[in-house]
Amino acid sequence: MTQFTIIEKFAIVTILSQIMKADGIIHPKEEEYMDKVFAELGIKISDMEDMTNMDDIQAKHVINEMPDDKKQYAHSLFVSMAEADGYIHPKETEVIDQLRINNNSTEFCDN
Repeated sequence: MTQFTIIEKFAIVTILSQIMKADGIIHPKEEEYMDKVFAELGIKISDMEDMTNMDDIQAKHVINEMPDDKKQYAHSLFVSMAEADGYIHPKETEVIDQLRINNNSTEFCDN
């Protein structure tokens, strides 16, 4: 498994939370998926208070600064969250696409 710093973990969870809330409905399957990610990343409930101090802008910046292998893994987590309830809402896709655009911005400039 990819090893993330605590700040990277917080950023991932912040974005996952944003995806989970994007359509205005938090589905039980999304909550289950979030619990799975917490366990996989080794995040404890006691870490939650520290995570609430990170805003969406900071989280996106941290994600954008990750090496490509970490970004790819985080992206797979984001897509899995969007798929967790069996329906990918356009607002969930929008959150994910904002990160992808930021990650590939230099590619878009070269075209």
